[in-house]
Amino acid sequence: MTTQAQMPPERHADYWTVRGASVVGHSHLEKDLGCDDAYAYGTNDTFVVAAVADGAGSVTGTSAWGSFVACTSVVQDALTPEFTRAFDAASAEEARDLIRGLFAAALRRITAQARWMELPRSRLSTTLAVAVARPDLAVFAQIGDGIIAVESGREVRAILAEEKEEYANTTWFIQSPGAFRTAYRSAAIGDVTAFALSTDGMSYKITHASSGTAYVPFFQTSWRNVREGRGNNQLATMMRGIVEDQTGDDKTLVLATTGRSALTPPPPAGSTTTVASSWPSSDPTAWRPAQPADSPALDTPTEPDTTALAVRPSTTDKPERSDSAVAGTGTAKKARAFPNGAWWMHPILRKLVAPWRV
Repeated sequence: MTTQAQMPPERHADYWTVRGASVVGHSHLEKDLGCDDAYAYGTNDTFVVAAVADGAGSVTGTSAWGSFVACTSVVQDALTPEFTRAFDAASAEEARDLIRGLFAAALRRITAQARWMELPRSRLSTTLAVAVARPDLAVFAQIGDGIIAVESGREVRAILAEEKEEYANTTWFIQSPGAFRTAYRSAAIGDVTAFALSTDGMSYKITHASSGTAYVPFFQTSWRNVREGRGNNQLATMMRGIVEDQTGDDKTLVLATTGRSALTPPPPAGSTTTVASSWPSSDPTAWRPAQPADSPALDTPTEPDTTALAVRPSTTDKPERSDSAVAGTGTAKKARAFPNGAWWMHPILRKLVAPWRV
């Protein structure tokens, strides 16, 4: 008797599918304040980078520029060929050092942005949580009270939670003195099949308040929605529906999964996909101190300073603020200024993200 040899199961693709959204918290809406959160993410073949940041509520408005610059800085740097090659070849410890470098560069760019806005750097205070992953290794790091959840080996858990001291509503910012020495945390984890980054505005819905552990059903359902091809707009709609969250704060969530989806085909080889949150609603020049009438005019070129990566306004009117994400796909190209003045770091952003629906 002969038997037919079993064919090996189809190997799932290692590419990443990512979704993200930021929405204004209901307490900010009641006070007619903009969103101080930001997020950005990018993929390149089997490599993914994501960042979320929460601007300090004590300096709302200006802190939105800190969170925006921090996230876009991380994604821009991580998507360079030099960084991706180094990360692909790095050991776990070397990879953690590379991620720390992304934080340092983000702080330098925030400092440059504050200098250009003629404000103390503390007015752009922001938390920052970052994930960078290749097929066999993911590295996570953060300063502040963001939420990081991972799926590894069929286990879902929250990692790198900030230890609260006397006051539960205080946190570290990347500008805080001693933050890199005292508050910076990182972890390298293998066999990660999904992860999530969130600001603390979602904390009461996605973690257990007493223990800080992940609320597993939320993450399992959210990652399944990503794998089934749902888009950013539906994710944002879900987040706007969370009103009884005990904080009223802005909410930001980035979800990433591996594996093949019939509704989400893999990107073309060598392509890059980048998504970033809307730029802050305020004009950065509005925060500058008043200048004497006889003082020289401030330098307001339409082309950004690419060494400092400061976000500068253009001479055209800025479009109305939107919570919708802006996305683009294409091969990596030299960054350029957009008419709205936002400094998008890698591919040209072309179109709105597909809805969070099949």
